[in-house]
Amino acid sequence: MATLAERWKSGIAWLGTRRAEMRLAVRVAVARLLALPQGYWAVFTAVIVTQASIGGSLKATVDRFIGTLGGAIYGGLVAMAIAHEGPAGLGIALVVALLPLGFVSAIDARFRVAPVTAVIVLLSPVGHQASPIDFTIDRIIEISIGSIVALAVSLVILPARAHSALTETTAAFLRQLGDFLVLVLASFTSEPDKAAVLKLQIATRRAITKLDGIAEEARRERASHLSDDPDPDPVVRTSTRVRNDIIMLARAGMAPLPAPADAKLAAPLGEVANAGRAFLAALGTSFAERTPPPSLEAFDAALRAYHAEIATLRRDGAFRPLKGDVVGRVFALGFALDQLRQNASDLADRASEFARVPAVDG
Repeated sequence: MATLAERWKSGIAWLGTRRAEMRLAVRVAVARLLALPQGYWAVFTAVIVTQASIGGSLKATVDRFIGTLGGAIYGGLVAMAIAHEGPAGLGIALVVALLPLGFVSAIDARFRVAPVTAVIVLLSPVGHQASPIDFTIDRIIEISIGSIVALAVSLVILPARAHSALTETTAAFLRQLGDFLVLVLASFTSEPDKAAVLKLQIATRRAITKLDGIAEEARRERASHLSDDPDPDPVVRTSTRVRNDIIMLARAGMAPLPAPADAKLAAPLGEVANAGRAFLAALGTSFAERTPPPSLEAFDAALRAYHAEIATLRRDGAFRPLKGDVVGRVFALGFALDQLRQNASDLADRASEFARVPAVDG
């Protein structure tokens, strides 16, 4: 049973792996303290728009402000146009307010808070005491104050750049792809683990979705001149292409190749898989640490050995007894590996771009 000291060390180590989350917690707490004098709308706004990165806070601020402004203005107009003191009038006012705002929020995610804001305008007891116009203006002012406080906190208190999150997420994603590549290439010479392949396929798809979200935050930082880092979009696009290459390999490797191809290709494919995984892991480290990318020499050598073995099998007539679809899988495998090599090289170029720009993170 672990001692108290061991548990304490384990807890400290766990916190060390959650630095981004700890930064967010500190910034939210400071935003909460700074926003207290401005009323609860300002407090809620400061907490809501304080995100894990500056770019995320910018996006949340814009979305929150647009949604609140639209909901408050429309809710105020409904409050002025429809008497809503009684249950019947309130019900009609809520329907008139929520139907169009709900439709708009379904089309544009920036208006997600608009229906809630309109309901608060109609239901708040303060809104009944003040005129709808004054109430709406007060809410807009408070939202603005909360947004400014949250942005100030994100910029000053332990600022986290979206580009740093982008490089770290890319590193984790590339390690996943390396494991995925080894598993997929093994399926050409042995019975495939379809459950494990599906699991990694889903995991890497989620990673791409996460990477795309972080890239959007990074774009906002660049557009706001808060970052000099390279454009994040090529990283996402090229990472997606590398994943698609492995998905293509997975589709070609739904069953082991028949003899003698399976035995002849087991060793060269194993070398390609190991060299590919090592390169992707090292490339991930290059992104995370902003260092020059690794060499593709080992992967190229393994790929040349694989193509040499294919040429030998063709020369010896080993493919003649095989069915057309099996031969097609062999050549699809070679094509996908060549595509993977090209896209991996392009991704290494993106790592070089990030290596030329030192990380800026507080």
